[in-house]
Amino acid sequence: MSTKEVTTLGTMALERQQSQSVDRWTWWLLPKPIDLVSTSLYIGVLIPYFYSFCYRGMRDPLWHVGLMIGCIAALLSIERLECRFYGEIPPPLPASLLLAVRIGIIGVISCIEHFAFSPFLYLIIPFLARCYFKGPACYWLAALAWIAYLAQRSLHGWAWLYDLEEVHYFVAFSLGLIFALTMAHAMRKEQISRECTEQLLSELENSHQQLKVYSEQAAELAATRERNRMAREIHDTLGHYLTVINVQLEKAQAFRAKRPDEADQAINDARRLATEALQDVRHSVSALRTSPQLPAFNIALQELVDHVSSEHCRVELKIMGKAEDFSAQRLMALYRAVQEGLTNMQKHAKATRAEIAVHFSLQNAKLVISDNGRGFDPMHLRYNRAEREGGYGLLGIQERLELIGGGLQIESKPGQGTSLSVIIPNDPLHIVAK
Repeated sequence: MSTKEVTTLGTMALERQQSQSVDRWTWWLLPKPIDLVSTSLYIGVLIPYFYSFCYRGMRDPLWHVGLMIGCIAALLSIERLECRFYGEIPPPLPASLLLAVRIGIIGVISCIEHFAFSPFLYLIIPFLARCYFKGPACYWLAALAWIAYLAQRSLHGWAWLYDLEEVHYFVAFSLGLIFALTMAHAMRKEQISRECTEQLLSELENSHQQLKVYSEQAAELAATRERNRMAREIHDTLGHYLTVINVQLEKAQAFRAKRPDEADQAINDARRLATEALQDVRHSVSALRTSPQLPAFNIALQELVDHVSSEHCRVELKIMGKAEDFSAQRLMALYRAVQEGLTNMQKHAKATRAEIAVHFSLQNAKLVISDNGRGFDPMHLRYNRAEREGGYGLLGIQERLELIGGGLQIESKPGQGTSLSVIIPNDPLHIVAK
């Protein structure tokens, strides 16, 4: 560390110590804003008393002076200790006890000071009561202070009412009570407003933390959905192509000796499908985070059927209605359902004939894929989907359909073929537009 850096750190440490020292002195003088009023009144009573004692020949014993100083110091200490232990607003019970102690000390000061300037200390009592308590307690204390002033002045009769100076003191005391209550009310409202602001800030901080947690959960959910979408896309595209390629290669192997021309054609078809699969994979990688679009549903579906149809398994396609009335997401779900149905048929059904019927209406789209294959027990598929080959594809189709409110139903019996039915509701916006 260089000499300049050491000097800078030392200067910062010294400034910090000076700041803390100033804060300690500031806290002792004015621990809270309302103490400015009370401290000024306490000192304001003590100064005239000293003046009268030193320059006007007041004949009080010295212990009166010491008691006066002790009472003023006690009042100042009470406020500092109150702020230190309880903050700006003490609890009701300590506040009541401390208020009673103040009243007693102010009464002692009034007796020592002969009720000259000490009555103005009674203004502090309703002022603090308005700051500390809710309800009419401050007004009762203000009324008692006013009555105590009248009683003290009237101990020797009502002659003071004819003394203009005494009347001025009485009016000033009454106006002081009103001013003290008004100021205390304003400070109480400011305190309530500050507490509400602090509560709102605390609630805002809690909401911020909750939003942070929700955003993390949303990000995790989005990542899970993206992984599921990628899994569906890989299965529906690459899985379908590999299945068809495998069928063509098995056909070429079976006819290699007896029908070499058909075997060569099967190999050529497999090569063409492999090229298409590679192009599809590249397209999926380049547009991984976008939904794939079909150029034209009818054309894409016919091309899919042409890839699967052969002399050993004739596939017939029927399309009724307008596919343009449905969104791309719904058409893609319908296309993937046909793709999965044909893939499973090639893998497991051993069918010689299949029929695909698609019907578009204004409210929904219906798809039925039926074949004359060997069939199976749908209950076995339901309870053993994770172990059954092809179960993941049907799961992906169900997930796609659930996202758009569609449904999937499979009917099959061993030896009686299979029927796969899909229904997809139309987008309400399209229905309203029509």
